[in-house]
Amino acid sequence: MRQEVEQAIETLDLDTADAAVAELARTYAAAIDNDGPIDTLGPRLLQALDALGLTPKARARSAQAKGASDDQPTRDPLDELRQRRAARVNGTAAVDTTAP
Repeated sequence: MRQEVEQAIETLDLDTADAAVAELARTYAAAIDNDGPIDTLGPRLLQALDALGLTPKARARSAQAKGASDDQPTRDPLDELRQRRAARVNGTAAVDTTAP
């Protein structure tokens, strides 16, 4: 386990703030290799890897965050549904009554 964790960490461009978490992940992996209690150490290793962005869940969050940071404003799906329904009711476009 230590070897796989080490290889994964080497792919990262870590700053000094992440070094402690990386070392913690290495320690957990080495302890698991030495027959440490996987039921205790496994979840801790997973949390450390997640903090480093080395899990599928972390990568999905990162990709989602990058998508949200685009120049496009975020849209409320409920507002979009209301607009479509209003347009469908009378065959006219929705009217914003609060607009000047």
